[in-house]
This record gives sequence, C-alpha cells and structure tokens, in this order.
Amino acid sequence: MDKPFNVAGDIAVLPTHFPIPEMGLLPINAFIIKAREPVLVDAGLAIESEDFMKALESVIDPSDLRWIWLTHDDADHTGSVEAVMKAAPKARLATHPLMAIRLTTVWPVPMDRVYFLNPGDSIDVGDRKLSAVRPPVLDNPGSLGIYDDRTEAFFSVDCFGAIMPSTVQDAADHSEAELTQGMTVWVTADSVWLHLVDENKFGQALDNVRKMAPKMILSAHLAPARGKTEQLLKALAAAPAAPPFVGPSQADLERLLGQMKAG
Repeated sequence: MDKPFNVAGDIAVLPTHFPIPEMGLLPINAFIIKAREPVLVDAGLAIESEDFMKALESVIDPSDLRWIWLTHDDADHTGSVEAVMKAAPKARLATHPLMAIRLTTVWPVPMDRVYFLNPGDSIDVGDRKLSAVRPPVLDNPGSLGIYDDRTEAFFSVDCFGAIMPSTVQDAADHSEAELTQGMTVWVTADSVWLHLVDENKFGQALDNVRKMAPKMILSAHLAPARGKTEQLLKALAAAPAAPPFVGPSQADLERLLGQMKAG
C-alpha cells in the first residue's frame, strides 16, 4: 500500500500499485467518501489485506462506515471486502445484483446487508446523492461507477485507467503523451471488445460523460484527474483504432525469469 491522501476535501484515496514487468505500474485505488453516512468505494488487493485495513483505519474508524460501494467483483477491488464488512457491522454493501450473487461463490455474503444497484439508481448518504453510472469502457458486466453530486466527482471504475512509469497523486504530474500512451495500453489490454465497437455508439457513450461534466475523474487505475475530462475522453475515442494488445510470449517469460534468477 502507498500512503493515503485526500482529494476534494472530503474524499480520501487508499492507493497502491501493481508492477507489470517491462511495461510500468498500474495504480490501484480505493476511496473513502467522508459523507454524513461514510462510504468506502472498493476494497483493494487480497495480498495486501492487512495493510489495506491499516490504511483504512488511518483515515476512518471502519465501524463508522455506513456503505461499502463495490464497483465490480474483480480481484483487485474485492480483496478486503469481507474483512471490512466484519469491521463495519452497520455498513451495507451497495453493488450490482450480479456482483453480489457472484461474491457468494467466494464467501458467505450477508444478503440482508446488501443493497442492489442498477445503472441510474442512487443512494442518499445524508449530505449528497451518489448515482450509479455505467462507465463507457468496462471489463466486467456489473461495473457501476459513481457520480457524487456534492463534489461533482465521477468514480469511473476501471475506465480511464493507465499503465504509467511512476505513481503520483495527481494525473497532471504525467505528461499528456504519458497519459495517452498509458491509457491506450491499458484499455486495449483490458477491454479487447473496443476493436469491434460501433464508433458512433461508442462516441455516444463518451458523450454521456461530457454531459455529466465532472470536475474530477477518480479512476481505480489512475491518479485523480482534475480538469482533464476532455483529454481523457479523446484518448479513449482513439483507442479502437490503436493496434490490438499482444501479451508477452512464453519466451519473454523465460527471459524475465532468467533475469530475476541472475539477480
């Protein structure tokens, strides 16, 4: 885990990163919305569960949480969800119905504490409304982002993610070229369907974000991005025409293992 930090005053980031050999670093963010009814957005990596809980406790007493918003059930978002549910007995698990059902194959989810969300639904957390938004790019059928009507932040799930050369606390600390390249590599690897997409329909999905006009985009896989919505949307719009992602070969793996063995 990296050190937690605040954005927008009442939103905290619980960041970590995952190194991808010869490519860079993938940021992995969970968030705490310090609403009247506090909300945790996602729950990090299982391999870092102990550190995740310590990071969470450094920002808020878990027992004060009233909501755990699970954007989807990929492993880099669910690592500590069971531990958080135990530490936050008054919190409800807000997520897509499919995600809640699939989680029951991993641990006994207390379904009486689950709150089903579909795109367009919202929850009132006391001092703001959090609306469920399907992001324009996704790798999981249950993906649900959040629009916070108080801060005007869009929690965009994996959308707008990027593999970057370094970790920062503000996307503005990356050059425009780094952002575009990092996003293109990530989205072509993570959402291979983009090369089959109808460009007009995809453009409409991107326009939905423009209409939302978020002041800040909080991606699970990018540093907080303020005032960069148009730049990020243009990078996504160009992605379907980018070369398809090709992963490393077995020969590449053997070479990397040899390098590691050599020290």
